[in-house]
Amino acid sequence: MMSLSKRGGFIWKKGKIINMKIERTITPDSKDIDFLTKKINEETADFGEAHSFAFFIRDDHNDIIAGCNGSVIYGTIYTDQLWVHPDYRHKGYGRKLMESVHKYGSEIGCSIATVSTMSFQGATDFYEHLGYGCDFERSGYVSGSSCLFLRKVL
Repeated sequence: MMSLSKRGGFIWKKGKIINMKIERTITPDSKDIDFLTKKINEETADFGEAHSFAFFIRDDHNDIIAGCNGSVIYGTIYTDQLWVHPDYRHKGYGRKLMESVHKYGSEIGCSIATVSTMSFQGATDFYEHLGYGCDFERSGYVSGSSCLFLRKVL
């Protein structure tokens, strides 16, 4: 185990000062995110592996008209974002994407699928029709809204 201690904004490592900097970014480099995932996977190998996924629907011009992405982590597939272009909504594209997520999750051994949605997005009925139920609701968001955490057994 490394001996680290913090003193006055610096980190001491075995008697040497390490100058550290906390970097904030709203556009993280995918290589940096992959690094974090790799390191976590190395430390938790006995519990499985975490990795990202994405599904896209493209038109004849190869433009994305719908898509979703998320993470697979320790037997769960989590959909972080789902988007369908307004011209293509209510035509089954979101359902097809989520069915693809569920199929993929089942294929790789996930036992549940999870998603969260904001109360103002009006998506709860959509997810309930796909078999999701609300695990819990967290209040305290903008304009009195809440975040709903949903799950579905695969």
